Amino acid sequence: MTYWAKAPMDRQQVTLFSPTLDAAIEEDHPVRLFWEVLDTQDWTAWEARYHGHRGQPAIHPRIVAGLLLYGVSQRIRSSRALEAACLNRLDFIWLAEGRQIDHSTFCAFRNAFGPELKDLFRQIGRLAMAMGLIRLNQVALDGSRVKANSSRHHTARAARLERCLQALDQQIEQLLAEAEAADRQEDALYGPEGTPNRLPPALHKAQQRREAMQQALETVQSLDAKRAKRKDMRSRGAQVPVADPDARVLPNKEGGAAPNYTPLVEVDGHRGFLLATDVINDTAEDKALVDLVDEVSQVFGQPPATVLADSGFATGVNLKAMEDRETEALMPVVSLKADEENPARRSDPVPARRDEGWDRLPISPQTKRLDKRAFVYDPPTDTYYCPMGKSLSFSGQERYRRKSNLTGTYRVYTCGDCAECALAARCLSNSRKPRNVLRDEYEEYRERAMTRLADPEKHKTYEQRMWMAEAPFGVLKSVMNVRQFLVRGLSKVKIEWDWACCAFNLSKLVKETLRIRRRLGGLTA
Repeated sequence: MTYWAKAPMDRQQVTLFSPTLDAAIEEDHPVRLFWEVLDTQDWTAWEARYHGHRGQPAIHPRIVAGLLLYGVSQRIRSSRALEAACLNRLDFIWLAEGRQIDHSTFCAFRNAFGPELKDLFRQIGRLAMAMGLIRLNQVALDGSRVKANSSRHHTARAARLERCLQALDQQIEQLLAEAEAADRQEDALYGPEGTPNRLPPALHKAQQRREAMQQALETVQSLDAKRAKRKDMRSRGAQVPVADPDARVLPNKEGGAAPNYTPLVEVDGHRGFLLATDVINDTAEDKALVDLVDEVSQVFGQPPATVLADSGFATGVNLKAMEDRETEALMPVVSLKADEENPARRSDPVPARRDEGWDRLPISPQTKRLDKRAFVYDPPTDTYYCPMGKSLSFSGQERYRRKSNLTGTYRVYTCGDCAECALAARCLSNSRKPRNVLRDEYEEYRERAMTRLADPEKHKTYEQRMWMAEAPFGVLKSVMNVRQFLVRGLSKVKIEWDWACCAFNLSKLVKETLRIRRRLGGLTA
């Protein structure tokens, strides 16, 4: 008699009644609910992409898509790791119904169904809303950095790319000459025959490298042309990743800079479901806000009641667009802390500030003089007042064109009494010219946005933005391991981000469904 427990099954024992594959998975295992949710969705658009009559019968797209989504939820993203999981993990074997799917099938499938995947993401969102898990009362929006599939050490500027292209052209010419000499030698030995319609391997690789270099050069030249129009941009040329020219070299929070993309999410505040997603390849996150809000209105049939976003989204265009859509925008035009500490803020604009508050007046980082926020606007009289209580009246209009190609008209307000002002040294960049304050057509929207956030209740609501908008990125990066994209090119990166976000919503829906079932089971008991 031995101390150790006996195995319940001998590996060599032939059993008369073997357990089923279904019996190996617990009743409340998440993979079962994954399958239940996916089985209720409409797969007509996916099925229409198949011929249906030629070749061997295809695996239904619901199976392959389910494995990809379930894999992301389990931190398994690579196609080879998915292939291994379908051979070794019971939950994947159960979901695949015993099919052994090759990694190349996963890889091709992942990039082939972009529009259909976006539709599936929206179907899941509408299902969550029908279950009361999405309410659209408070919606938060934010962006983050995810590394591109390109080395931070393999970036180049225009001059280097031009040198590399010249060297590649010479190499290709040499390879072509060698290929022609080899063809002539073979013709002399074996007679003229039809050559295969394929380049020699070395020449094919060289031409592929040349195409990548040419694409990178065109991208960097376009970026340099945009930089040349900006006065605030340094003279050094732009850098682009050679392996993925669609990515941009952006600063990372952990330090340094690397090729990155900027994914965006719009999150419902009730249960944290994602409502809309996008990926951009620059830092202009504010430009995506209106499209994301409109997408939510289109998918769910109603606009969000309140949108929460940080100051980077609080442009005049966005604030006006939200008011036009009757959506409340809680976005700080400036830092909330800086606005609270601004001594120029006062209910009555005429009285002057005492000198003890002058050191705390806001200073413009560009001009190193008093910022526009040090001046108070009085709507009834259409007049600005400086910290000394002096008036700046309307004196004319100016046209403007900003770096985002936005054009419009400034109203100019000029102070007529700057000569003997005690704040002249801090206020005027040129003592011979009076101080001007410019007011564009969006200024009233910014002022209303600041007034809203001055309300303690609205301020308290805005403070929830951080955990609403940033929590999904924490889960996607830390739990699902989406810290770097596997594919290259903006279009493919967008599809990969949609796979991750769809898996995120599915995982949340599975957890919420389990929670509801357990609660109902407890009530029944």
